[in-house]
Amino acid sequence: MDFEKLIRFEHESFIKFIYASVMVKDEAAKHFLNDVALFKYRHMLWSMQDAVNKNIKFNMDFNEREIEKIKVKTEEDLLEVLIDDLDQNIALYEGIDDPTINRLRSDDQYFLEEIKKLELEGEITAFNEHKELPGIDLDENAKSALTFFLMEETFKEYELIVIYSYLKVHTNITVAQSAFIDLAYDSIYHLKRFATLASKMGVLTLPKPIPHERYKNIGIVEFLKENIEEEMNAEKQCLILAEKIGNEDLKNFLLFISRQEVYHGELLKRALEAINKS
Repeated sequence: MDFEKLIRFEHESFIKFIYASVMVKDEAAKHFLNDVALFKYRHMLWSMQDAVNKNIKFNMDFNEREIEKIKVKTEEDLLEVLIDDLDQNIALYEGIDDPTINRLRSDDQYFLEEIKKLELEGEITAFNEHKELPGIDLDENAKSALTFFLMEETFKEYELIVIYSYLKVHTNITVAQSAFIDLAYDSIYHLKRFATLASKMGVLTLPKPIPHERYKNIGIVEFLKENIEEEMNAEKQCLILAEKIGNEDLKNFLLFISRQEVYHGELLKRALEAINKS
């Protein structure tokens, strides 16, 4: 089994589906595509764990051309991209009898049947740079500050998903594993919320592959110490933008996120303590 290719395919699927979920307008389709994205994330994680269990090294790269395929004009075109993605995954599993692959195959075959039932024909406006939030009036300074924040934070949250996922499967310390998976799922949530706002403003940006040195062969203790500080800084950035934004709903959302960043620091401290004791 080519684990490098398997992990890459699941990784690319996760990215495509979670971004697609914020690009479509229909609420039922949004929920379905997000559900698939979360399963594809688990598929990626299971594939990574199987590779680690077999002492097979891998990286977290993806093919940027594959991700660029979702940058389309219509929802109908987006569905075609996602159907093709599932077809590619199912073809990759062909002829392999393995507990993980059998689960992936079963899931993807079901997802493929369900996605073909969707009837979407709307325009994709996630990349048109109109920089307006429906029903919310923002002055130019607030628009610029929010746009910069969303572009920066969506990339940062994606990077954290990659790093925490990689660390989770490469440690045997239960407390640290638990912290990393909690942090990864919170980052997935943050990514989705930031990407949703970016999509509504037409400023959605797609992720780029993370340099290997950001997650491979890193000094784990030093990394955790640095990230505790980064989480505190993230809290401050949310608080600063909350005061600038001039809209009560956005302010409350940013304060909600800022309080989560504080707890992320606590989770990192727990992981650091557990690793120091091991």
